[in-house]
Amino acid sequence: MEVKDFDQEVLAASHKYPIVVDFWAPWCGPCRILGPVLEKLEREAKGQWHLAKVNTDEDPDLSLAWQVQGIPAVKMFHNGEMIAEFVGALPEVEVRRWLETYLPTATKEALQAAKAALAHGAAQEALALLRQAHKHEHQNTEVRVLLAEQTFAKSPNEAFALIQGIAEGDQFYDRAQAVRTLHRLLALKPEAEMASSPAWQQYAKGNEALRAAKYAAAFEAWIDVMMIDRKLDDDGARKACIALFTLLGNEHPLTQEYRRKFSSALY
Repeated sequence: MEVKDFDQEVLAASHKYPIVVDFWAPWCGPCRILGPVLEKLEREAKGQWHLAKVNTDEDPDLSLAWQVQGIPAVKMFHNGEMIAEFVGALPEVEVRRWLETYLPTATKEALQAAKAALAHGAAQEALALLRQAHKHEHQNTEVRVLLAEQTFAKSPNEAFALIQGIAEGDQFYDRAQAVRTLHRLLALKPEAEMASSPAWQQYAKGNEALRAAKYAAAFEAWIDVMMIDRKLDDDGARKACIALFTLLGNEHPLTQEYRRKFSSALY
């Protein structure tokens, strides 16, 4: 579709569905290569997004307004705003990857809203949004990890189930591993000869505090263990602290408070 009214055909229409705009010119060789690729992918999308074309020779003012400095230039619009772009005749596989990355979906929108809610301290709103995102896309690892982190305090078994299958190499593996580490502590039992040792009793005190979501008390107990016996449970107290820092996130007040104490206990 050649654009005649950009405000209506692109900006206004993008509130209904994403619009991908191809800025091109008839004399441009790379444009003639990219154009058919975009048209093919639009047909495959079956209405998930729509393609619009702007001839830069016929509408130089529009090209200037959208800062088109080289062609082909492709820009994606959603809810009246440009949300992604690339320049040049990318191979089809890279155009597909670009679309998969930036096209809005129900999952992406719910995930973005959940992150915003968490940033404003609206944990219950974030939890509802994450459950909604997980319903739309069960295998999204970012959604699964975020949901696991938000449910761990009240439903550790649910959190543990959510992160199953997230393997090493996944970008969210470390956060999934933190949930695994903490979940293990909730059921940890001492060997008979260890049960009465002061270090183990303090370690168990930290694990019980974890079960009750009393995270400050958990940190206090585990850091005490680090100063008593680093070999206990294969340096388990240190690993527990790191896992809880990861679960809470770097900006959490407890992370900021206890990371200093943790560092002091290491050396």
